[in-house]
Amino acid sequence: MTQDAQADRIVLKNLTKEAMEQAEAIADKRQIQAMTGYLEELQEDDEFWEFQANGLGILVTPESMKTYRLAYAVEEAAEVGNRFYLKPLMSALQPMSAYVLAISQKSVKLYEFTAAQELEPLDVSDLPADFSEVTKRTLQRDRAPAGSLQGDEGAEILQRQFLRAVEKAVRSVVSGSNMPLILATTQEFQAMYRSLNGYDMLADKGTDGSPQGLPEEEIRQAIPPIVRELRQERIQQGCDLYYQRQSESRAIADLAMIAKFATRGQVSHLLVEVDFVQYGTLSDTGEMTLSDTRSAETYDVINEIVIRVIENGGEVLGVLTEADAPKELMPMAAVLRWAN
Repeated sequence: MTQDAQADRIVLKNLTKEAMEQAEAIADKRQIQAMTGYLEELQEDDEFWEFQANGLGILVTPESMKTYRLAYAVEEAAEVGNRFYLKPLMSALQPMSAYVLAISQKSVKLYEFTAAQELEPLDVSDLPADFSEVTKRTLQRDRAPAGSLQGDEGAEILQRQFLRAVEKAVRSVVSGSNMPLILATTQEFQAMYRSLNGYDMLADKGTDGSPQGLPEEEIRQAIPPIVRELRQERIQQGCDLYYQRQSESRAIADLAMIAKFATRGQVSHLLVEVDFVQYGTLSDTGEMTLSDTRSAETYDVINEIVIRVIENGGEVLGVLTEADAPKELMPMAAVLRWAN
């Protein structure tokens, strides 16, 4: 256990105490005990603390707890309320997830790379277990039976046969998703898979493997830089879409107006500066009243706007620094489904 991990445990202990004191205003004793139990168990989980990222987010209720290992640092804070404080986690909750397809001669696996930076295996019906299941050869370049194609030409035909079966099975799972698919395999297999691919969100960049495959932990460590690059590409696409929609009166960067449009379900895409905070209240019609301080009656209205956009099926992209998006679009910019 590193010194940083021990220090982070102490931070969590202190934040737990602070959060449960705040929770006394809205939760009963049984609920507070349940949430305290979840957090104390996490503090004592040596395996959890052995592998950490740059930041950690925790969403806890009396019924459940979810943790997010973050690729970026966040300020220490305990936020308590009737709704989750999602804004600092926005970059983890949406743009940082991806499918990962690991292919070797001996194994084929589809994973979801989660916001917690974990690889979760997915069950895919009809996914070939390995190269030999499809080709009836133990290795790509086994000696071919008499009368069969041989050498490099025969090997390529068998490879394409194998990858075609993999692509068909994987596409049945990922189709309709907006998550990118990242390949973890040899450069030869990557090029061949791309020529057969029918999924629009296949990432241009993959992680190079070997014919025998890569250890799962090695794949997990190779994915975050690729996902961060994909995230920045999505933010740039969001900025480009904003400027395209300006001529149609479907782009706006005024906070008060965005609050109203978000409440009506009119926002399709939202760019928001993660670190920006504005206290106040938001009515059921989207009317915003601002405040300089947080109190029992006020809260971060930026977070509330984010929640309303997500609830109405909009996409939210969290921007971490001014380098991610033009300053004129910060702290918030929206693309509308229809003109006002």
